[in-house]
Amino acid sequence: MEIRSFGVGERMEECRRILEGHFGGSMGGTLVLLPIPSTRDNIYITGTSVEIADLLPLPESCSALVGYNISRALWDEAERVGAEVYDAALDEDFLTENAELTARGTVGYILTHYKRDLADMSVGVVGYGRIGMRLVRWLLLFGADVRVFTRRHSLALELCEMGISAVVVGDEADTSGLDLLINTAPQKQIDDGTLPIETDIIDLASGSIFEPSARLIKLPSIPDSYYPRSAGRLYAEGAIRALGGKL
Repeated sequence: MEIRSFGVGERMEECRRILEGHFGGSMGGTLVLLPIPSTRDNIYITGTSVEIADLLPLPESCSALVGYNISRALWDEAERVGAEVYDAALDEDFLTENAELTARGTVGYILTHYKRDLADMSVGVVGYGRIGMRLVRWLLLFGADVRVFTRRHSLALELCEMGISAVVVGDEADTSGLDLLINTAPQKQIDDGTLPIETDIIDLASGSIFEPSARLIKLPSIPDSYYPRSAGRLYAEGAIRALGGKL
C-alpha cells in the first residue's frame, strides 16, 4: 500500500514509518495520512500550502483516510470512493493517551524553565477535562498548591470533597497568590487582566485566548514538540487499531 502523507515533522515521519511497516508490502491501494489537526482554517492542510479542495476528488485507489478533525467534504469524498476513515479526534483511547503526553510535557516544561521547586509554587489550572484532570494529578504528585478553575458548580463541589481546591469561574474568582495559571480550556474563562501581575500564564489551547504579553507562554502542541516519536507512534497505533481488520 502506498502512504501519501501531508504535513512535516518527526511525529508525521514516525507515524508514516509505522504505517508503512504495517500496511506496506504487497497490499494495494493508497492510504492518505493527514497531520494533527488536519486543518486549522478549513482551507489548507495544516503545515502545508495544499488546499483541502486539492484532495478532492480522492483517487479511486484510495483505501483509507487518516486524520484529525477531518472536514466533512473530505470525509464524504472518502466514503464516495469506498475508503475507510480514521479520525483520531473521535478516538477516545487516542485522546486519553494524547492528554497524558500533554500533561506530562507541561510539568516537564515547568520543571525545566522555572528555577523553583513545584512544591513551593501555587498553580491554577483552568478546565478539568482530559488534559486538566491529568495535569492536576501530576502537579499534586510534585507537591504543588493547585487551584482548579471551572464553570461547573457540581465539579467544584466534587473536587473540594476530594481535597482539591476548586473555584467556580466568575467575576469573583479568586486568583490571588498564583505563581502560574495553566489554561486547558478552548475558550477564555479567566480574564488575564484580573490576574496578579506576577502570575505567568501557560496556554495549552490553540487560538488567541489571552492578550499577547511577556508573561504569556503558548504551548499548543506539546506532544508534537516534546514527544514527537511517542506522539507519532500513538497516532499510528490508533489508525492500525481502527483500520487493521478492514484493509
